[in-house]
Amino acid sequence: MVLPLLALCLALAGWGAPRLLSGSSWALRAPRIALATWAALVLSFAAAVVMVVHAVSEPGHLRERPGRWLSWSAVASPAEGAAGHDQALSLGAIVLTAVAAVVGTGWVRTARTRARHRAVLAVAGRQDTEHDWCVVEDDRPAVWCVPGRGGRVVLTRGALERLAPAHREAVVAHERAHLAGRHHLWVGAAKALGDALGRLPLAREMARQVPVLVEMAADDAALRHCTPRVLAQALCIVAGGGTPRGTLAAGSHAAVQRVRRLLQPARPLPPALCAAWWLVLTVLPAVPVLLACGP
Repeated sequence: MVLPLLALCLALAGWGAPRLLSGSSWALRAPRIALATWAALVLSFAAAVVMVVHAVSEPGHLRERPGRWLSWSAVASPAEGAAGHDQALSLGAIVLTAVAAVVGTGWVRTARTRARHRAVLAVAGRQDTEHDWCVVEDDRPAVWCVPGRGGRVVLTRGALERLAPAHREAVVAHERAHLAGRHHLWVGAAKALGDALGRLPLAREMARQVPVLVEMAADDAALRHCTPRVLAQALCIVAGGGTPRGTLAAGSHAAVQRVRRLLQPARPLPPALCAAWWLVLTVLPAVPVLLACGP
């Protein structure tokens, strides 16, 4: 009974849930929760892979009933329940190390791209100390940020000329939300996993959805400094400006969808539902482990 349940966890985390999450409307209402859901699904999938291999290689698990560890006998004899789980720990360490290597390689690659861009800005950009942003001579209206050490907000001369002060404040607040939230780590991890595991719907859909969700999260943070209409107008102005690789920009991802979201806002999710969902996300990666091993 254990193996079918673990296979179900594997299928739901790797195939079923990503398809449902990609087409869900609630993710647009709560982008931060949606980002955490993608992370929980990755951890759940990795845990399910480890536990399936562990259950198959330890035939004793296949004869045990699910939830056996909840019984009084398992509580009374914890040493017996823990026997044979050293292999599961070793497998888990190997899988987590592999995931960390893939994500870390992606982060290093994008960090090098950003370092080259910062070197270009040091020569071609002009630092505006009054407003704490960098200005680049370009007629196209564009605004972006360069995350990482020494993160900065960059505006083109075209953006300064076409954006009204209120619009400028809105897009700059958006970019500073990216820097404060370290959104580049989310995007870099999703892209690295998508490149490495492109055939897996979980990795493929995550790489497609995470850049949009971080932009929506930054939009929500920027609304503390401006109205939705002002931010929507600013996004329309900078949407076609183009931005360098390795950066995060206000108008770079799903601009039309985000403008519609700002001008036709949906009701936020109830606080009780959000709290319950955060609790589910905390427990979700542990479900395959509890099914196969128990505490």
